[in-house]
Amino acid sequence: MFSFPKKERLCSYSRIQELFAKGDAFLVYPFSVRYMIDQEGEGKARVMIVCPKRYQRLAVNRNLTKRRMREAYRLNNADMKSALKEKGCNIDFALSYVAKNIFDYHHLEEKMKEVLANIEAKIMEQENR
Repeated sequence: MFSFPKKERLCSYSRIQELFAKGDAFLVYPFSVRYMIDQEGEGKARVMIVCPKRYQRLAVNRNLTKRRMREAYRLNNADMKSALKEKGCNIDFALSYVAKNIFDYHHLEEKMKEVLANIEAKIMEQENR
């Protein structure tokens, strides 16, 4: 139930290029989210987690932040996945960490819940168009 397998990770270079070229974006500090919704699909979500060197200079801090982001996503994505299956669409999105300081896990988890709720709202809104 709480897993994050390879098929849920956004790895395709062409899909990443398309996401950053054509996708929509929003900000929930400390996350910047870029997303693209495909109307036809099986209800799958693919995510790319990024912690740029621009904001976190040390690799140790980047890796810590990415681990916390992955764990928060892994534990809280169930509602978003059920909305995707209900609407029958796919989503690709990138989560970028844009804060200069490192937040603890509980703060990141709360913000991740907010991000996933926003994405779920965008999915529901997309269907109504």
